[in-house]
Amino acid sequence: MRKIFCAILLMAAIAGCTNHKVVSSNGTTVTTNGTGDNQTVTVQASGGSITAGKNAIDPAKLGLPVYPGATADEGGVSGSSTQGSVGLVSLKTSDGFDKVYAWYKARMPADAQTMESTSGGTSVGSFVEKKASDQDQKSVTITSSSEGTTITLLSATKN
Repeated sequence: MRKIFCAILLMAAIAGCTNHKVVSSNGTTVTTNGTGDNQTVTVQASGGSITAGKNAIDPAKLGLPVYPGATADEGGVSGSSTQGSVGLVSLKTSDGFDKVYAWYKARMPADAQTMESTSGGTSVGSFVEKKASDQDQKSVTITSSSEGTTITLLSATKN
């Protein structure tokens, strides 16, 4: 827990820097790349590493369908440790919820649909491709708002 707290403090301290590397006394390394909205931050420690930011992960490498024309929203997170790895990315499209949901429904396994709901002008749908014993778990969550449709892709692998 102490290493995580130190890493968060280091990330906050160098948030405005570009291509800057800091090594703490406890062996944690924090590296930033890029500037502004295109900045990524990587934290490496003895237990693994995590990278966060707009270009932290390529959505195509998650093993899930990527909606045509969708662009990185606020960014993503990728991480790995001896226990496994995870990748998460948020995408945005101006296409409506129904169109995006139908596209994913046609491309995800039939038993992956877990939920679709609309209430008060907001729609949410999700697909989960996993079984409790699976080492690889993947999910797609689709959410509508007045600003468009957000697609969150998540892929996790247990070692």
